[in-house]
Amino acid sequence: MDDSGGSGGGSCREDGVSVSGSSSTTGMKKHVLLKQKCEKAYSMLLNLLEDQLIDLVVNVEPGDAHRVWKILLDTFEVKSTASLCHRLDLLMSIRFDLEKETFDVFKGRFTKLILELKERGEVISPAIQRYVLLRAMPTRYESLVQSLKINDTLTIEEVYTHIKDYWEADARRRRASSKKEDRESSEYAGVDPDRPNLSVFREKAKKCYECGSRKHLIRDCPDRESSSSESDSDRNSDEKDRKKKSKKTDKRITLG
Repeated sequence: MDDSGGSGGGSCREDGVSVSGSSSTTGMKKHVLLKQKCEKAYSMLLNLLEDQLIDLVVNVEPGDAHRVWKILLDTFEVKSTASLCHRLDLLMSIRFDLEKETFDVFKGRFTKLILELKERGEVISPAIQRYVLLRAMPTRYESLVQSLKINDTLTIEEVYTHIKDYWEADARRRRASSKKEDRESSEYAGVDPDRPNLSVFREKAKKCYECGSRKHLIRDCPDRESSSSESDSDRNSDEKDRKKKSKKTDKRITLG
């Protein structure tokens, strides 16, 4: 009885030792696998870092990927926040400069800031976009701004369309006004703006009729000088021939 009880107790102890040893082995395997993963992640992070960033994690214990990752987050999260704040400042201070850009160029700058903020997790609502857009308009667009503020059912694209139409009409008015001012200044100076400019016409018509060049007139043509010198030499030669013939004729008359 005792033997069977003893043997039964021994069997239980053996089983207990066996179960305890199995769980200890499993735990050690998990620990080893976790350590291997950490070392692999640590190596991957270091390989991805540029040389100038290695100094940030040089004091981290080898294999501690978690510590490396935490240092990188602490370093660059601050910079991303500063970048976000910078773009928000640019958005709130944006202005449409009529003298330096068209509306399409301004719209491109505006939408670029909206997209950059969205990429950084900061989605600007249509209402805020509308507010910033109208706030960026020049003072001469005040009547348009007030009318768009009242009509709050318009989408942001419709607001773009209304502003562009207004800008195009304003640009046409400014061009017409500029032409009128030029005409008035010309009339004041005694110049008919509709009359062709004779000086320009003369300049275009200027040409050497000897060689066809527009760089000089016929009186300054080098070809003419060479041709005139040739004609002078020809005339001198003809004159000498005439004199010789005249002398021969005189001799014949004397002999006769």
